Amino acid sequence: MRVLRGAFWGVLLVGLVFFGVGCKGKKNNVLKVGSDCTYPPMEFQEGDEIKGFDIDLIKAIAEEMGREVEIVNVGWDGIIPGLINGNYDVLISAMTITEERQAQINFSDPYFTAGQLILVRADDDRIKSDKDLVGKKVGVQTGTTGDITVSAMEGVTVVRFNTNPDAVQELRNGGVDAVVADSTTLMWEATKDEKLKLVSRTPFSEEYYGIGVKKGNDKLLNEINRALATIKKNGKYDEIMEKWFGK
Repeated sequence: MRVLRGAFWGVLLVGLVFFGVGCKGKKNNVLKVGSDCTYPPMEFQEGDEIKGFDIDLIKAIAEEMGREVEIVNVGWDGIIPGLINGNYDVLISAMTITEERQAQINFSDPYFTAGQLILVRADDDRIKSDKDLVGKKVGVQTGTTGDITVSAMEGVTVVRFNTNPDAVQELRNGGVDAVVADSTTLMWEATKDEKLKLVSRTPFSEEYYGIGVKKGNDKLLNEINRALATIKKNGKYDEIMEKWFGK
């Protein structure tokens, strides 16, 4: 009886060890991704589902790496501090690679070329280019490259919002004369609402998006770059582009 009891506990102990290893392996197989999901079509929430170009892209990258994805929806102001603090492994959020951000985190190879566009009301013909923003009230999302770009213009009144949709809504309401933001999101807004229009479809600046990784995590950064290069070669990247932006 004692032998049987000992064997039982031995089997149980071995089972627990393997169970623990299995749980740990499963946890380590998940890529935690921080994203400010208020920036369609790059990342946005529709009901309980988070979707967008960036979301599809990071899922494709993670699949190539043999990992699953967990999206953490986080406010823009806290997205870099959250990465530095270890709240998630990477961030993807239509984030332009800038020198200031590179001082805080590392970036993957660029995965998207964008730039700043100007959105106005369809019945407003006063603004023809970025030079016409002087003397106008311009809505931007706080801390974005749109904010940085417009803030550097003399004679422009900058009105900051927590999200880009808030800035666009204020444009509809007549509270600002224009909104400046990345080409991806403003082309999306102009397509959805006939009362809004783009001043031009050609950005007046050029920017590159990157996937953010905490400094020192070079192994993960290299894995992401290899996976990104692979999906660009095998056509998966082009499929995602066509899905969200057409041919």
